[in-house]
Amino acid sequence: MTALPGTTVTFPLDPLDFIAHKDAMENRRRAIQGILESYHGNYDVLAEAVQNAVDAVEDAHLAGYGDPFLVEVTINLTNNWISVLDTGIGMSPEQVAAACAPSISFKSPTAKRDKKNLYRGYKGVGLTFLAYGTDDITIHSKQASSGALTKARMQYGCAWAKEKKSDPALLAEDNTESPLENLARGTFIKIQFSSDTRPRSLPKLATDQRVWATVLRTRTAIGQILLGRSPIVKFKARLVVMHGGVTQEENLEPKFLYPNEIERKPAFRFLDLVKYHKENSETTKPPADKIRQDGLYLTWPTDRIIEELTSDQQQGFAEQLKEFLPFVYAFVPYQGSVWGDLNQLATGSKVRSHMQAGLIIGVNRQRLADISVIQATRFETFSRNVLVIVHFDGARSDQGRKTVDVDALDLANKIADRVVQYLGKQRELLKPAGESFDPDNREIEKDHADWLFNVKTHAQKFPLHLPSVTFISTPLTEQDVVGLFHQLSSSGVFAGLRVYATSQIATYDCLIEFDCAPDAAGLNYSETESPFGLSPYIVGTKRRYSTRPLTLEFKNNLDGLIADLGDENTSKSFGHIDICVCWTMIGDKFPGYEIETIKETNLDERAFPGVTHLLRRDGDTHKIGLILLKEVTDAIRAGRIGILVSKPLRTGVS
Repeated sequence: MTALPGTTVTFPLDPLDFIAHKDAMENRRRAIQGILESYHGNYDVLAEAVQNAVDAVEDAHLAGYGDPFLVEVTINLTNNWISVLDTGIGMSPEQVAAACAPSISFKSPTAKRDKKNLYRGYKGVGLTFLAYGTDDITIHSKQASSGALTKARMQYGCAWAKEKKSDPALLAEDNTESPLENLARGTFIKIQFSSDTRPRSLPKLATDQRVWATVLRTRTAIGQILLGRSPIVKFKARLVVMHGGVTQEENLEPKFLYPNEIERKPAFRFLDLVKYHKENSETTKPPADKIRQDGLYLTWPTDRIIEELTSDQQQGFAEQLKEFLPFVYAFVPYQGSVWGDLNQLATGSKVRSHMQAGLIIGVNRQRLADISVIQATRFETFSRNVLVIVHFDGARSDQGRKTVDVDALDLANKIADRVVQYLGKQRELLKPAGESFDPDNREIEKDHADWLFNVKTHAQKFPLHLPSVTFISTPLTEQDVVGLFHQLSSSGVFAGLRVYATSQIATYDCLIEFDCAPDAAGLNYSETESPFGLSPYIVGTKRRYSTRPLTLEFKNNLDGLIADLGDENTSKSFGHIDICVCWTMIGDKFPGYEIETIKETNLDERAFPGVTHLLRRDGDTHKIGLILLKEVTDAIRAGRIGILVSKPLRTGVS
């Protein structure tokens, strides 16, 4: 046993002996298990460790200590551990010994920790979670006031909590070298992961440094939510990633990474609505240079939120509005695929979900772990593309920092709904959904020269070489899709197609039918010669294959149809549309909708020639047949679909 000089602390010791009411061992274990069960995310360990570090650095500043103010996070992918170093206030030996016990916190309110400067964590369970959620944790701390350095290590906390070991986990003295040796104050925590921890493997979460930088700025206290306020202290945040013998270091801006701040060349066109409406009335037609935005964003303080709430909501939440002083940030892109672009830029991968739509609640300058669906009363489909962050001062979060109490949560949902209703009325500022962005294009076509430049640039990059088709490039607009479809139709690609009429004025675009002999070219399915034909079951045994009149919609991309169907001001109905013809789809996920590819295994689902996919909507028995012209033209080029050739055409552009 080792007694620390000048203290009453003797190692090794059981941290749970510091519980005020010394329960029986099984009661202690159940208490620890309850804490562990309240955390279920792969980034909870990182979030708790960083939260304590940022609180400690703020305490050092508020206590009058000077530079350095540092929070350094190391991700060791090779050896599967993380560490968090801070130059905060530090802990005494007695505090280090007791810190792993539940419900013990040294974060007591002070005069300097006023309503806008409250601690992020104060329940006294964060370090307990770190100690008993792993089987190996190292804690070093140097107290600012005394300079005393305490070094401790605890093993098998997780094994004991999961009843794999009967003996309690003990906190023992650690004799390894400490990174605090040359610092005046601070705390260092190192956590080793294994097959029994969450996460099990850091490399499986991410190996790219950009992902870890984004995680720290969107899921931990390093990503401070500073809506309407300044930070308590300007600290330096550093990320160190070690992998395969290579060490990468990066300084991070210690503030939340908002979608509108992600940079791209050429830059996104994201419009600050608050700034815009200070210069332009909300009732006037937008200037030409302000429309066709890639996204819109806004920030509202408490008084503006109150203005947007209904009178009943103002009265019903009067107490919470006064107590929690909410701020809100919101962002909406012109279509869902932009979220993938943002994730690609931030993390190097479109499939990441660190940038996504939904409702995030922040408390005391840090987001909570959960993100929820916005409960919109109108513009429900539109709302699935909107990110809303509602920040509260002083609202009480649950033990695992997943959500807040019922009243605060209800207020957050109402605020998010009002934001969606406001953004829904600003959609004329957005680029039409369904357009794909080409960085080489001129975003604002001011004159004929800009239009000519964009069209020729597109033709050079995306040529379309098809015999008997006059288009020399892939569709750029909905009008291109209409023209290409009719040219393919006249070349016999869609067996039996007959067009009644097309319209740009009526609610729907086109009325068609199919009528032909059952042995017409291209009508019957063949994997090699007619991949978009029909099954014998659908063709039937009658003398002719014929359909009723069908309503057809044209869109540049499928995203545009989804946006139309979600527009409460449209008269289009999902149940009235039989077929949608578009070039392709930009997004790969459409909440509330399911896209099914037609294959040989579900061939009977193809009711009309040429249909490549089916679009279903949640809770609706109707389905829309999709004709994605990109897949049709790919099959033509591959020789799987015959096409009538009238004469050779010049291709390319000069």
